Amino acid sequence: MKNFIKKYNFCLIGVAGYVAKKHLYSIKQLKQNLLLSYDPNDNVGILDSFFPDSLFFNKYSLFKKNFNKLRKKIDYTVITTPNYLHFKYIEFALSNGSNVICEKPLVISLTHLNKIEELEKKYKKKVYTIMQLRTLSSVKKLKKNINKNKNYNISINYITPRGQWYEESWKGKEKKSGGILFNIGIHLIDLLCYLFGKHKKVKIISFDKKTVKGSIYFDNAKASFNLSINKNLLQKFKTSKSVIRDFIINDIKIDLAKNFNKAHIDCYADILRKKTNIFTINNVKDSLKLVLSLKEQL
Repeated sequence: MKNFIKKYNFCLIGVAGYVAKKHLYSIKQLKQNLLLSYDPNDNVGILDSFFPDSLFFNKYSLFKKNFNKLRKKIDYTVITTPNYLHFKYIEFALSNGSNVICEKPLVISLTHLNKIEELEKKYKKKVYTIMQLRTLSSVKKLKKNINKNKNYNISINYITPRGQWYEESWKGKEKKSGGILFNIGIHLIDLLCYLFGKHKKVKIISFDKKTVKGSIYFDNAKASFNLSINKNLLQKFKTSKSVIRDFIINDIKIDLAKNFNKAHIDCYADILRKKTNIFTINNVKDSLKLVLSLKEQL
């Protein structure tokens, strides 16, 4: 019974969002159950492909009323809303007796991060966040082989072009998304913390609305990063790829693509089995604090 996962009941807030499909797919693949979902937008036909009999509400008052009726049955509340709304719904779920699985980034302010830790203790429930790169076999192998007595140089290039829509959406609004460092940088920055622990210092080299470059220092590692949504930067790499996501450590490129499509499922499986706790606040807060330290220099 090594791979057995108990069946749990889920609620999903933000079901009309782009990333919600990955969460619905994970819940379905692991043979879990979605009781209800909420989104102020009603373009949620995707539910038919996963949980056609689950309840859906686009009015928050009705959602809260029905959540309250089902609260004793709800084990996990999944949050896939815009970043600036994460804390609001995390607080709602915890105060109503539900554990939480939240899409990245967990929150975009230190105040909210500290508050969530207090709420966990108060309501005796757990908050998990999706940092799926941690589940990749290449990352597991790398972490196992990290030598604390050896120095590492890391080069990160993440170029993922965005169209005109980006600046008009909540993602293009710094106060709502946390900006490029949180939107596209959090996964690779979290990977650094997962491998090397707490950072010692940070340095922003240059930044504008579409690109951030900087350095991060650890006890035995230095990482240089280039994060951008500027499509013109792709030309420098002389590639036909539409996205560049390079993580190079001591001149060795780490494969972050293999099994990436099943990484969300692996996160869920780990959380539901309560196997390693690598997605709890205590294990991901270093990366959030690192991003906030970088943002102080912008």
